[in-house]
Amino acid sequence: MERLTVDQLVHQFQVNHRSHYTGRVDLQLAKGECWSLYFQLGRLVWATGGAHRFRRWYRSLSQFCPEICPTGVRLREAEASRIWEYLVLTVLIKRQRIRLEQAVMLIQHSVNEVLFDILQGIDEVSHLTYVSENSETIGEPLTLINAEQILLRAQLTWETWRNANLAPYSPNFAPVLRRTNELQEQTSVSTYKTLKSLVNGASTLRDIATLIKQNPLTVARSLLPYIHRGLIGFQSIPDITLPDFQEEMAVGAPSAPSRVPTHQPLIVCIDDSFQVCQAVHQILTPAGYRFTSIQDSMQALPTLIELKPSLIFLDLMMPVANGYEICVQVRRVSVLKDVPIVILTGKDGIVDRVRAKMVGASDYLAKPVEADKLLAVVQKYLTLKDPKPKSPGDYEMGETTALLLKESLLNS
Repeated sequence: MERLTVDQLVHQFQVNHRSHYTGRVDLQLAKGECWSLYFQLGRLVWATGGAHRFRRWYRSLSQFCPEICPTGVRLREAEASRIWEYLVLTVLIKRQRIRLEQAVMLIQHSVNEVLFDILQGIDEVSHLTYVSENSETIGEPLTLINAEQILLRAQLTWETWRNANLAPYSPNFAPVLRRTNELQEQTSVSTYKTLKSLVNGASTLRDIATLIKQNPLTVARSLLPYIHRGLIGFQSIPDITLPDFQEEMAVGAPSAPSRVPTHQPLIVCIDDSFQVCQAVHQILTPAGYRFTSIQDSMQALPTLIELKPSLIFLDLMMPVANGYEICVQVRRVSVLKDVPIVILTGKDGIVDRVRAKMVGASDYLAKPVEADKLLAVVQKYLTLKDPKPKSPGDYEMGETTALLLKESLLNS
């Protein structure tokens, strides 16, 4: 087909609306990247695909449904369908795990991101295909979106991005430090520390923006002076690993160990807070460690005996059984008695540290979890056999680092 234009895309949406089109529209780039838009009666109900389908899903789920662990959501299907994420949202609503309003906001946000990516790459669209009858049915839609209105909103976002001289850069690109010595000389200590932590080549502009609760445009504009001086560059990174598909979808159940080569050390985090477990996961997995979390303290001991981890992060204050009690139980098990145990807590008093040592804890780490401190304590006890991560994923920092980025980077 001839090169697709924005006006032609708008026209297609208008035709879909007038004809009450129900089905899928696929847009494919010459290089193979493909997006799928789902319509019901001329309205958009879902959009998926692109280079970072699952990064977008994990990011959106953590943003709009923070009570749900992305890595703990699994279905029975052996392979993911194009509408897997939509099916998950439907199941979560039926099980009263999330509200309909949360799902609607997530869907609108995801559709807007997909449309932005389509507009940025529209010159390279080589195929536009209508699939009216297919086995992947949405069923009763969670929301009906005016396709023309949301496309107009995506157009305005794209025009603002382009007018900011950011057209060559995709928000799916990961910023990476280029000349660290010069950067350190030209920035304050706090700004350099923040940049070094977050601009790691493993987190996209969208990932960073979600973390500090800003939009990607604000983050990209803040980095632009460093980009123009050659101190920061961009690189393409792969999508995150597709989760295993299993039957359970239970928050509190142990999460499946992350897909890192099995010869690498396995680290377990026992904490009733999903946010803490997710933060630790986002730090350790890109660093090359295997990771799993346990949010139910009653499952801690039998799960640890089964997994035999190399290191344990243990929350101090949990319902039913606290960290001190679990630590004592772990030290009584012969296969676990020498495993390093690092206590995680918001309390950092001398009495708590002494008590932790008395029950057999190896170390103590204060919350909120910060990447540099967490990795330092891990490296104190463990050595990677292959320090280079095989598949970089999201890299989420602690609250302190996020605040530093917002204050120092945006004002530099």
